[in-house]
Amino acid sequence: MPTKKMEPPKIGNMYRCSKCRLEIHVTNGCDCEDCTTEFRCCGQPLENVTALPVGKT
Repeated sequence: MPTKKMEPPKIGNMYRCSKCRLEIHVTNGCDCEDCTTEFRCCGQPLENVTALPVGKT
C-alpha cells in the first residue's frame, strides 16, 4: 500500500500527538526539494492540527 507523501512543514504549522497531546509549532519551515520530515511521539506520527485562518477555506 503506497504511503501518502507529507507536505513539508511550513512556518506556523502545528502538529499534535493524539495520545499525550504534545504539540510542535513550526517556527522555521523546510524548503528542501525532497523533504522527508516526520514528527513522531508515543510511537505514532503526529497529526497536523494547523487551523486555517478565519475566512479561508
